[in-house]
Amino acid sequence: MTLFLHLSTMNFVVDDDDIPEDDVIIFSILYSCVTVVFAMAVLSKFLTNEFRFGFRSALSLAVLFLGEPLCQFFVKGPLGVGCFAAGCLLIYSILPASHLPVGNKAVVITGCDSGFGNALVKKLDAIGMHVYAGCLDKDGPGADEDISKAVEIVRLDVGSEGLWGLVNNAGVCYFSELEMTPEPIMRKMFDVNLFGTVNTTKAFLPLIRQAKGRIVVVSRRISFEGYGAYGMAKHALMAFSDTLRQEMKKWSVNVSIIEPTGYRTGRKEEIWEKLDENAKATYGLDYLDEIYSSLMEQCKTFPDDLTPVVRAMRSGLLSKRPKERYPCGAGADIFTYVMNLLPIWWGDTISLAMSPIPKSSHPAALRNDQ
Repeated sequence: MTLFLHLSTMNFVVDDDDIPEDDVIIFSILYSCVTVVFAMAVLSKFLTNEFRFGFRSALSLAVLFLGEPLCQFFVKGPLGVGCFAAGCLLIYSILPASHLPVGNKAVVITGCDSGFGNALVKKLDAIGMHVYAGCLDKDGPGADEDISKAVEIVRLDVGSEGLWGLVNNAGVCYFSELEMTPEPIMRKMFDVNLFGTVNTTKAFLPLIRQAKGRIVVVSRRISFEGYGAYGMAKHALMAFSDTLRQEMKKWSVNVSIIEPTGYRTGRKEEIWEKLDENAKATYGLDYLDEIYSSLMEQCKTFPDDLTPVVRAMRSGLLSKRPKERYPCGAGADIFTYVMNLLPIWWGDTISLAMSPIPKSSHPAALRNDQ
């Protein structure tokens, strides 16, 4: 018996005389079973909005419609069925995991004044989670007192179920070269971005361990010109998060890091007011104005859609298989991996090319020398 597969104008001919007809029927049934199971699994993810149409979903459709005929007519026999089933299983494994039911899960989110935190509060509230939203108030009382009060309020509310999730989203960023960054500004970035997250996490950990819940940290390793002090705090926060993830495994607590692109920055006036006279004379106010004007122009290119970051935060909280890291933004994951593989001098060249500091701008001391 000869089987023919006609695709477009191409004919693939395979001689199956060595396969008994009864076996061909059995293999066809097995292929059909694998196809139906895989199709139902992928369809269920679409219907529950677990993922949207993109590369991974297109890949699953390609395997569904092309994998079976290719394996059936080129690999043949039980090996072909095995290859097709293994391919379906592999593709399904890279699709986003389904989410846990919301139930009575409660989550604490910091930095909800605007941006990611504010959008996440609205999203989680819409799906029925109990949300405790914290806002950054620089004029408020001491952090330790605020945290202890918040922990007590949450503890009384959640009772024996504990706290399911903590999202450490609060952060501040000031754009300034390291020599131009006043010590009070640098300490402020460490206090909010690093120690604020550490203190908040440690305060809520007993309630999170009680629920065997999730911790989500918004951070990113960044070493770009003008983001030195901010990057120092974020590098330390990444080390804290990575270590915490390892230490919390024995408690069945998952820790995920969200790595978004694009950053809001503090006022340049605050930097200039706290800068010492020597640094002011070296760099000059004109230079600070120029780099901030360029930064504001670059910020206009950042996407306004916060959905990718909010979706990643939600997955970190509710996914059955939460990832350790969620790079967010166009090409963010590829950029991170590639930069780690490049020679340092090459990476520095790319970073400087992407810097918002104009190449035509020079500090006052260099202008005077010219």
